[in-house]
Amino acid sequence: MGATLEIVTRNINLNKYLQSLYAFVPSLKRASDRALSVYIPVRAEGFDPRFYDTEFRKLSRRYEDRLDDDERAVMKRELPRLRDHLAIVKPAGSPALAGFADETAGVLELVKLPMETETRLEVGPLLLAPIERELERFPPALIAVVDKEDARLFAFILDDVRPIAELAGQQVKHTKAGGTSAASNQRKADNRMKANLETVVRAIQKQMQSGLYDRLFVAGPDEARAELQHLLPEPLRQKLAGQLSASLDSRTLQHELRQQLLAAKTD
Repeated sequence: MGATLEIVTRNINLNKYLQSLYAFVPSLKRASDRALSVYIPVRAEGFDPRFYDTEFRKLSRRYEDRLDDDERAVMKRELPRLRDHLAIVKPAGSPALAGFADETAGVLELVKLPMETETRLEVGPLLLAPIERELERFPPALIAVVDKEDARLFAFILDDVRPIAELAGQQVKHTKAGGTSAASNQRKADNRMKANLETVVRAIQKQMQSGLYDRLFVAGPDEARAELQHLLPEPLRQKLAGQLSASLDSRTLQHELRQQLLAAKTD
């Protein structure tokens, strides 16, 4: 009974993770049962078209005799489309890529992957099992980066951190005056900060209720981050997976978040 429940729970989670994938790459839902799926490594040293020319030639030779005539025709039509798309996107910094192409359905997508995976090609319904395994290892997450006034929300899906919301709050002024005036001004500043962060909490609730995210991370200066966590209702606290070291004024914010999230992978 326990083993059966575990399998059912795992299947539910995988289905939920694929719904997250479809939410961020909606064209995949249009793919027919004659689509091309490709998994290839990414050149660690940066984009070089010759590397991908070689990879695509190896794929074509490897699968030429494994496909029937119709499947071979799909491969020969769709591989060049993916190769041209690669030249535009110029991927770098990820261990691997998944590519999906189905011209009749208007599908042409490259998805960055956080882990290496077996190089392979398949014609038919989209081959998503390798992505499912990576989503199981790196469940989709919502990230809230806050300070006393403003906040930004990001989605983490596979190897990609995407901005999804930017919130501007009331200005929180600080005063150097002493006496009762200083105490009154401090209370006003604290109330404004709390009001700003309550707005962020409502935005987080809305996003988490979508069912797209399995984890929540928060980042920002200690005071604002601690107050945000204090304001989170219990269901959101249970989703809280950790704190990240990042601030809104960082010029490389998305890169910093990505690096830390990949380091915080689940076991």
